[in-house]
Amino acid sequence: MSNRVMTREQSIEYLLGRSQRHGDTFPIRREFIQARVEGLFGEPTTEPGPLSKLLRAPHALELLLLVHGVTTGGDFGVTERSQLWARAAGIYMLPDRNASVAVSRQWQHLEKLGLIKRQQHGRFKRIIKLRECGLVGGKISAPYTAPTGAKSDVYFRVPFAYWREGWHQKLDMPGKAVLLAAMSRRRETFTLPQDTRGARALGLGRHTVTRGIEELLRHELLVKTGTDEVVNARTKGGYESVHTYQLAKPFNINLSNSEIERLNAERTEIELTEAERLEAKYQTFEEVVLLAPGGNAGRKARQPG
Repeated sequence: MSNRVMTREQSIEYLLGRSQRHGDTFPIRREFIQARVEGLFGEPTTEPGPLSKLLRAPHALELLLLVHGVTTGGDFGVTERSQLWARAAGIYMLPDRNASVAVSRQWQHLEKLGLIKRQQHGRFKRIIKLRECGLVGGKISAPYTAPTGAKSDVYFRVPFAYWREGWHQKLDMPGKAVLLAAMSRRRETFTLPQDTRGARALGLGRHTVTRGIEELLRHELLVKTGTDEVVNARTKGGYESVHTYQLAKPFNINLSNSEIERLNAERTEIELTEAERLEAKYQTFEEVVLLAPGGNAGRKARQPG
């Protein structure tokens, strides 16, 4: 029996390798960040998604992301040893029974939130992912289905580079939470509300959002692009100026169809404007040549009548 133990990186790569996903990305519904619910009078509104309940459970979040990355079909379940999960999530590195206890606590937390369920599978536990909204009405967890991308089923993609480039270790929980929230926006340029009300809509505290933004800026995963005016009835004028941001590689991969259409229209307009400018410049150049002393117009003017 070998005494060698897989490293955390090797454990993660083993799990990612068995997923056989094309493009090395996996989907997560936006409702994991921000859930759509009915308001007091039946109007559509939003409330914090399950992510808000994982801010103090970093290992549970890592396990959940790995499960979503690995499972692709069937019952959307995966069966592996507790020691492998413990190493991959950075919970416990030694190959002994303590790993089972440590991982079991994290699975239990996710199970209480309605994000997974466990089934006995021989000597191991099979982890089956449930829908990202978690408990509905505090009672029912919906079975997982592949997201469709419809208006009521919006999702974003998380790249395997999150692990392969080491961001699971470089980022703290505020950075991870804001990164997921930013990807869920599905726009090239977006705002990240740092006021109390806006942060709560994401299920995050105001200080968490601020710290997360600072962390992503420091790692150059987030780039400031300018400012924008947004409605804020609580200000004297009804508007406030907020920073706009863009995600950098490898996380700038989520654009909605409407955003793609908008960007294509902008590029087409820019190309047409540039083509018109060049055409006008060329025509001006031709006129200068024709009017010059050595030009055709100049020669014609010097010819005897």
